[in-house]
Amino acid sequence: MHAVLLLSALAFIVQSPPQDSIAQTILRLEGQRRLAHLNGNATQLAEILADDFLDISANGARRTKQQNVEDTRAGVIHWTTLMVKNEQVQIFDSTTAVVTGEQEGAGTYNGQPFARKTRYLRLYLKRGGRWQNVAAQSALIAP
Repeated sequence: MHAVLLLSALAFIVQSPPQDSIAQTILRLEGQRRLAHLNGNATQLAEILADDFLDISANGARRTKQQNVEDTRAGVIHWTTLMVKNEQVQIFDSTTAVVTGEQEGAGTYNGQPFARKTRYLRLYLKRGGRWQNVAAQSALIAP
């Protein structure tokens, strides 16, 4: 009986990914997301964002995956710099994580230059064995 319980406990430990590896995965995806923005790589961005992705931008606009990807593909938004600090991952379970941080970025939107500092929160879920960003919200940081 004790052997069965011990084996069950060991099987659970082996199957559960360590929180450090989940955090590293989320931070890697965040890095890929930034590179996709900087390189105008809509295909890479589409891989990271879930089909039901919802973004509340720093100006309060509600945006979908399709809007984000198409704006990147069409060059509506063009990032020239994206610097991150204070990035942290909070893991809730083996399929749910939130990343928060501060971002300083600049570029053009519809041909008009912009520069801003924001604080952000992004929700990642693991579905079908794959981590994807399902929601995001940003708030401007006053100068």
